[in-house]
Amino acid sequence: MPPSRTTAPVSARAADQVASVVRPDDRVLLTGAGGWFGSTVAALLHGHDAQVMHVTQRPRTVQHGNGSVEAVAWDWATVRDFAPTVVVDCAFVLRDYIDQTSIEQYVHVNTVLTQRLLQVSQLPGVRTVLSVSSGAAAHPVDASRHEVDVDPYGYLKRQAELALSGLDAAVDANLVVARPYSLSGTLVSRPRRYAFSDLVLQAREGAVHVKAGHDVWRRYVGVDDFFAVCLGVGAQRSGTVSSAGELVEFGALAERVNHVLDARATVTRADRTGAPADDYYSRDTTWDEACRSLSYRPADLDEQIRTVDAYLAAAGRS
Repeated sequence: MPPSRTTAPVSARAADQVASVVRPDDRVLLTGAGGWFGSTVAALLHGHDAQVMHVTQRPRTVQHGNGSVEAVAWDWATVRDFAPTVVVDCAFVLRDYIDQTSIEQYVHVNTVLTQRLLQVSQLPGVRTVLSVSSGAAAHPVDASRHEVDVDPYGYLKRQAELALSGLDAAVDANLVVARPYSLSGTLVSRPRRYAFSDLVLQAREGAVHVKAGHDVWRRYVGVDDFFAVCLGVGAQRSGTVSSAGELVEFGALAERVNHVLDARATVTRADRTGAPADDYYSRDTTWDEACRSLSYRPADLDEQIRTVDAYLAAAGRS
């Protein structure tokens, strides 16, 4: 069943931050509106006076927890006539689909999406462009240093970053690359596929098992906080914002989830393999700097755990 209205898909804190930087007369173009990131932005903009054009691969109804919106397919003439002032670009074919098509087709589709981003960023009147990248563009090294077939997703995300940054001197808009590493939050359609929500579900079921036999280090930020802060930065300047948060190893995170929820679940872990640590997290300070510049306090790890648990429970998934 859908979540109850009392379990908000985004925090009031994040929604208020977005409301403080998106003007009532803004026209917001939101691409990739049907995905996790896009639906979160749609929820953040719910009830705002700004006009929003929601774009998905094909016309459909998009649910975002606070309600639903009618999304349209990309059409350049329609986008141009809409004359956006704020662009939030969440459109990209994820790495999950690489094995379902040829690498040539995967590269082509994502290159077209990047071309659309560059095209709309140059429209007169656009003042803020926020493009979602990925930690894979920069971790463990700059993905543009290797061939595309080594990591097509990371490579193409990095190419999109570079292409957008290259427009900075030619346009009046503030161009923000939002580079998420690990995010938590609501509106996840398949919570078992995301480690954070999967740990919460396991805890509620009474048994948590960490499959990794090596250290796995992450920093988590709430997805609503991430977009609220990145939009705030976009109202001020251009730049890149990498998600951060408290550094935690996965075994400790499993115990933390169990403790915060008072789930009293058993927590086990696969035998140690001696393999190198998986340390997919940002080392830069852009997230903390952005939060300080906005006087914004994002949800801490405990609050993120409680938020995900409450939403999954309301959605009938725990």
